[in-house]
Amino acid sequence: MRHRGRLLDVLDRAENGPLIDEKEFEGRLVAQTAKRLIGKHGLKCNAETVIPADDAQADRLFEAGLEFAVEVGMLCTNTLRRIVWTRQEYEESLRYAPHEAILGAGADAAFVQSRMPEASTRLMVVGGPFGVGVPENLFVPLMLSYARESLIDVIDNPTLERVYGRPGKAASPWEVLGGWREAELSMQVVAQAGRPGMCIAGVELSPTALGEISASSWGGFRPTDLHHVAGVSEFKTNYESLSKIAHVTRIGGAIYAFMASIYGGYMGGAEGVALGLTAAGIVLNQNYMPTVMSLSSVHPFLQCTTTRELLWAFSMASQALSRNTRLIFSSLVRPSAGPGTKGVLYENAAFGVMGTVSGQSFIQSSMTASGTHARHASGLDARMSAEASLAALGMSREEANQLVLRILEVYEPWVEMRDVGQPFEEVYDLLTISPTPSWQATYDEVKEHLIRLGLALPAAC
Repeated sequence: MRHRGRLLDVLDRAENGPLIDEKEFEGRLVAQTAKRLIGKHGLKCNAETVIPADDAQADRLFEAGLEFAVEVGMLCTNTLRRIVWTRQEYEESLRYAPHEAILGAGADAAFVQSRMPEASTRLMVVGGPFGVGVPENLFVPLMLSYARESLIDVIDNPTLERVYGRPGKAASPWEVLGGWREAELSMQVVAQAGRPGMCIAGVELSPTALGEISASSWGGFRPTDLHHVAGVSEFKTNYESLSKIAHVTRIGGAIYAFMASIYGGYMGGAEGVALGLTAAGIVLNQNYMPTVMSLSSVHPFLQCTTTRELLWAFSMASQALSRNTRLIFSSLVRPSAGPGTKGVLYENAAFGVMGTVSGQSFIQSSMTASGTHARHASGLDARMSAEASLAALGMSREEANQLVLRILEVYEPWVEMRDVGQPFEEVYDLLTISPTPSWQATYDEVKEHLIRLGLALPAAC
């Protein structure tokens, strides 16, 4: 069963699988299975060890994730049918999943591959605002701040607040036009940056299948770009996402699949999030047949990914998947702080180190200021993640754990303050698309401090 060769089988099972009510699926099947498997496999979070070096627990977590995938599957909410597979089918699909990919085209193509914990192989870097709202007139300047960063390989778009000056509306002609407007502006960005073949991740403005299917047709986003397809927490899908899968499969495009596990929800605490992320990688690979995938969670109150418990969950799940599969995956960093602050740089550095030594394949940076404030994003945010990742290559998990604990001591008191910083137009010169002197000085100051803390970053110029 080759990757992408099971599209019809996925769709058949979405219409003919076991019938179950959505509340029963979540409250009984998901929640009870997660609780039982956490106990069965002895999964335990230690928030004082944010990057564990426990291979045995990582392997137990993978086994728990595989068992969860077999027992729970994925619910199609349109049909209330579970898409279920046997263990043998999951294992076969994991065996044939792509372990490397080329994204983009020509001289601007980026290479990404599966990695092991503590590997010295470079991670691909995806930089962007990741859905943060932006007005049309700032789309190009904001995205140029990422596309012109030499360490960024792929750009991921913001969400347009308006479409040709009009408010967007899901499942309407405005969603179609919004997708096309996003494609038009994205092509302007990569051309102006001198990187016309650069891979672009979108369609960001695609709440239904209309935006993706229309704007990924001839003249819009290209097969060499990354095409977003999201799962629904916990372990659900729908006809909108499956329609995107069908379309991108037929055009031979690269699929960028997403799934989040809700911290404190049906999966429970940090151990449940680690289990959810691990199982999500297995389930997404089976049903969405992605090229690459993003496995995420977020703190329910702080709306960030950089707390101790979540760092542990991301690291543990990443090690479970990287040790036992060859999947190409990452997790999105969602710092609580925003542009112009020191906090966002420390949070991005810590998350970049964690993902690198835990075996993730690429960096996603960043949904700045928790993604809740329009225009609060900048290319400099992502540069810190990229530089921290490069500095952490080949680092042991024990060394990385001590380093991240030192970084946590700096930013942890600030997380609850949620300093969203300044919008893009206040931290970048819109004519030169370069950081303002004060934002660059803050970046350089934080870099020097991180070097003193033990992260071997290149010295500030």
